[in-house]
Amino acid sequence: MSPQRSAHITAAVILILLAGKLGEKQWGVTYTPDSVCALEGSSVDLSCSYKHPGGLTVTESFWLINEQRVDLREDDQYKGRVQYNQTENQNQLYHTVRITDLRVSDAQTYKFRFITDDPGGKYIGSSGVSLSVTGLKIEVSDTQGGGKLLICSSTCTLTNPTYIWYRNEQPVSEQNGAVLYLRDRTVDAGSYSCAVKEHEEIRSAAVCMFEGLQVKVEGAAAAPAEEQTVTLTCRSVYSQSYSNYTWYRNGQPVSNCRSSSCPVAVVNESLGTGQNYSITNISSQHSGLYYCTALNQLGQHSSAPARLDVFSDWWKQNAVWAAVGLVPALGLSILTAILCIQRKRRAERDADVQTSKPGDDTYTALNLATTSSSEYDTLTHATHSPNDTYSTLNPATRTSSEYDTLMVVGPPPVQSGSPEEENN
Repeated sequence: MSPQRSAHITAAVILILLAGKLGEKQWGVTYTPDSVCALEGSSVDLSCSYKHPGGLTVTESFWLINEQRVDLREDDQYKGRVQYNQTENQNQLYHTVRITDLRVSDAQTYKFRFITDDPGGKYIGSSGVSLSVTGLKIEVSDTQGGGKLLICSSTCTLTNPTYIWYRNEQPVSEQNGAVLYLRDRTVDAGSYSCAVKEHEEIRSAAVCMFEGLQVKVEGAAAAPAEEQTVTLTCRSVYSQSYSNYTWYRNGQPVSNCRSSSCPVAVVNESLGTGQNYSITNISSQHSGLYYCTALNQLGQHSSAPARLDVFSDWWKQNAVWAAVGLVPALGLSILTAILCIQRKRRAERDADVQTSKPGDDTYTALNLATTSSSEYDTLTHATHSPNDTYSTLNPATRTSSEYDTLMVVGPPPVQSGSPEEENN
């Protein structure tokens, strides 16, 4: 082979290789975006742009799963749920597949393939679009103040979602974030669910916050006595519909209580299976902790236990005897206290009389000329009488101590004449 011919062959090979490289650049598929997160039950659009060498005509285009070469529309799992749309803009080709009523099993990698009128003109975009399918779920955690923290979560990241919160099937105003705080156990009690705007029909499973059921005692006082009728009612806190009620006493269903810890007589098979549980002719054996369970579309729910205390006749009899004994004892105590107070006051008066100063003569201090009371009049008009006890006493013949007393306290002898006469 001459050098000149060899050079021509080399140049031809180079041209072929260059043509191949240039041809590869004329074929391609670009996915935008390359990953998508969508809600279960919703619809999703997967898009791509593609190109091919000029002069060729696309005869067939479709989407497929992974490396399968089967048109998605022909797959049994997708029949009736797939729609194609092809557009062209400024010599750029676009293709979109819409999948409706998304299922968890639709989470796959989807690729686009097109075929031209050239026998070798076939191309498939190798990278594909990764589709994730998620549902909404509420995660609940406790806060330090005793409230609840609710998070509307998903298994993949949704694109710019606006959340909607529902309480008892009604939207919660001014709450459009993924997080909801509940602080008041009374005001915020209810059933909560969440959704994403423009997909309001797709909601999370509801969760019940702050005890959905409550036991209420009706037909008797808080502490009923024996032989009364008591009705326990399993009541919904936030007006939800429940069914299949079951009553429990001390942790055991009352419909089959047989052990000593649950001595409630079973009347029939339906006992303790309704919203109301009535106990007639109640006794102290019915005392205990009662709670109820019920079912709704969210599952089974339980109330908090409520204590029922029944007082026996023995307690009432003892209470009566205690009252009978208490009243006399209380009366005796009051009488004793009154007598003690009177005695104390009498002793204080006697002490005041006995503590008068020596030498004080009450009668000598009286001014008879200016007195007007009955006691003063008595002293003013007192006169000696022949029958005066003191005048009949004979000091010479006295024999008793009373005579001595009179001799001591008697008045001094009356002196006649003037002092000057006695001094002479």
